[in-house]
Amino acid sequence: MKHLMILLLLLIAFLPILSADGTEPHAWEYLKSYPQSVGSGITAPYHWEAKEWITTSSIIALMGAAYVVDEEIRTLFQSNRSEFSNSVMIAAKQFGEGKYVLPAIGITVLSGYAFDSPKTIDSGFLSLKSFIIANGITQVVKLTTQRKRPSANSGKQFFNGSGFSRKRDSFPSGHTTIVWSIAPILVNQYRENLWVAPSVYTIATLTSLSRVHDDNHWFSDVLAGAAIGYFSAKLVLKTTPTLHIYPNSQINGFSLSWCF
Repeated sequence: MKHLMILLLLLIAFLPILSADGTEPHAWEYLKSYPQSVGSGITAPYHWEAKEWITTSSIIALMGAAYVVDEEIRTLFQSNRSEFSNSVMIAAKQFGEGKYVLPAIGITVLSGYAFDSPKTIDSGFLSLKSFIIANGITQVVKLTTQRKRPSANSGKQFFNGSGFSRKRDSFPSGHTTIVWSIAPILVNQYRENLWVAPSVYTIATLTSLSRVHDDNHWFSDVLAGAAIGYFSAKLVLKTTPTLHIYPNSQINGFSLSWCF
């Protein structure tokens, strides 16, 4: 949380720097889009058509099926651990660590300022917003569902214990939420590079599997975290203003604007 507050202060400090054709600073419009995005996410089901309902139902059914076989999948992973798999999963896990991801996002934003790169600035802003929204949802669900981690050897059920405890925080996976809240942003921002999508989604998948491999999460925790992260990113991409540079013959140069 300390790193997150530092980044938010940095964004506010740089508000006067990003202006768009004499209008309000882009960063200010970006910050104002937070409640707009949250509101859009909350009201989205009222506007869903058959396709969206089928997708949602399929995801819920998939997580239900995963819950049924959680114990079996845990046994499968724990029975096949090796020095090689440990090395791979230790490396993959880092991509879901907030203490590394947040500074990386901050560096991305500052690099965009330093090198005058609107796409880089956008990538940082969008990633931070997706990170915040997705993790906000995950933390609320964690506290609500009260599920113990598999390493506790206390069963896979939800509401496992009396009262509410922050230690019963298995569902959903936070690491998985983080990596999947960033992956779709990078794929969208750098879609002209064909290697980005397979590379990013491979890393996201390995990070997710590392949580099951390390016995820190049930497989259904991982699926839930991936869904929250992915759809948070999609929501952010749809509801956040972005920067654009385009030629302007009137000033014999380029203009900078933001748009949805």
